[in-house]
Amino acid sequence: MAEKRTSQRYPEAVFVDFSPDESKITGVTRDVSRGGMFVRTSRMPEEGQKLFVTIRFTDGRQLLVQGQVVRTFEAPNLVRHIFPTGFGMAIGENQSYRRFVESVAETQQTPPPN
Repeated sequence: MAEKRTSQRYPEAVFVDFSPDESKITGVTRDVSRGGMFVRTSRMPEEGQKLFVTIRFTDGRQLLVQGQVVRTFEAPNLVRHIFPTGFGMAIGENQSYRRFVESVAETQQTPPPN
């Protein structure tokens, strides 16, 4: 399978909440990039679905972003410790989200994304 990502990914675990229907679901990011994020969760939204996701920081701040589910992945039980079940979400241009990703890149001592 050819790599389609154009943005550097940074491993980062942050709690997120999303609501594909009437119930709120909590997940944890596995990685983030300027183009989106991968969210580990056992309750998957549908591919193509547009979602609002609230990123919850440990200091109490929150960031609301809108995106679209571009892929879902359900790992077999035997390999879930290696390959987490979850979904990839594309996020459009959002200055606050971009600053968040840049701060993650800085703390990991990698060059910030273009």
